[in-house]
Amino acid sequence: MSRTLIITILGIVVLGIISVAAMNYFASQKEEVQAAKIEKPLPEVKTKKVVYTKAKVDVEETGRLMSTGRVDLITEVNGKMLSGDVPLLTGQSFKKGDVILRIFNEEAKLALQAAKSRFLSSIANVLPDLKYDYPDNYNQWLSFFNAIKINEPLPEFPEVMSENEKIYLASKNILNDYFNIQSSETTLKKYTIHAPFDGSFASVSLEVGAIASPGSRIAKMIRTDMLELQVPLNMAEVPFVKKGNIVTIDYKGKTIAGKVNRVSNFIDPNSQSVLVYIDLKNTPQFPLYEGMYMKALFAETELENVMEIPRAAIFNFDEVFVVIDGKLSKRRVEIAKVDDYTAFISGLEVDSDLVVESLINASDQMPVQIAN
Repeated sequence: MSRTLIITILGIVVLGIISVAAMNYFASQKEEVQAAKIEKPLPEVKTKKVVYTKAKVDVEETGRLMSTGRVDLITEVNGKMLSGDVPLLTGQSFKKGDVILRIFNEEAKLALQAAKSRFLSSIANVLPDLKYDYPDNYNQWLSFFNAIKINEPLPEFPEVMSENEKIYLASKNILNDYFNIQSSETTLKKYTIHAPFDGSFASVSLEVGAIASPGSRIAKMIRTDMLELQVPLNMAEVPFVKKGNIVTIDYKGKTIAGKVNRVSNFIDPNSQSVLVYIDLKNTPQFPLYEGMYMKALFAETELENVMEIPRAAIFNFDEVFVVIDGKLSKRRVEIAKVDDYTAFISGLEVDSDLVVESLINASDQMPVQIAN
């Protein structure tokens, strides 16, 4: 290789090194361009100053109307079923005291009359002895004998004046016969069944003409003159309802007054609520039917030192946000009452900034700004 070629190559290499060094130098001298910072605006929240006042609240819930009496008609005696004052049919209504069923009772009636006849004979047989041995009480026994009627209930048993008189009557089975007849009189009444209330037959199992026996289920009756509205309340509403409260019941614009009969002391497992029972009287002006759904408006109650806020502002059952020094801060509150859309609370410092809206992805100590 010639000397000239070697010098040329070395020159090229030196020139390349000098070029790279020059580029690095000028690059280091160039001012670094920094990206402009973009500041994000703080999220805005709606707030209200905490102020406590008096507030009138009401409780309004819907309930279902039920009968106050549901009775199974069951016979206690044997015999053929006969018609009463009203037909024995499903849906048939009746009034309190109406004969709703008769059981053939001629045999029982004749047996009772025969027992009374035997009893009269027994009294007649002991009257001479009573007159001789117990003259002071004879007139009372004679009056008792004369008062006994075959087709009428037995008169009241005479007062026994002495132990010897009692022993004598017991030995003649007078006391035993008297109480057996009274028992038969009570049984005879069971052959005629009267309606215990104004109502109707919800269902009928046996028809007129069938043979009934003790324990036979004849029909199911429901009371219709008095009904009760079963209203479920949540736990927050229960303190505002008491037994005896007058309640306004609304049904399609018509109103009727009712009265709280009782408040259950347990929670219904199906609705997770406490049931309140309101008595309602059935009238021609406002006919009531079992199964109707009606709205109950309970009397207004006044709350002291509370603030009404949107229900959406509450989270975790009893927590809210307040704004302190531009940051959110969690606070627990005392809830006096909760409605569908609002809540009445207390427990916050007066004049603090309470957030009155629902916040998404909010956290404690998050920077915010209060909306104008």
